[in-house]
Amino acid sequence: MSTNLLKMTEEQFWSSTPKKLQALFKVYKKVNGIEDKDTLDYIDNVIF
Repeated sequence: MSTNLLKMTEEQFWSSTPKKLQALFKVYKKVNGIEDKDTLDYIDNVIF
């Protein structure tokens, strides 16, 4: 599955470092519009 999504051969995939795979997946999510939004909320914005 990941070889199809990331356009890599199995050999490239298995020789990749976790850091490289995470970076490639981050780019994949951004390109395909499924990137997680980093919305931080502050304590001042929370209604009790």
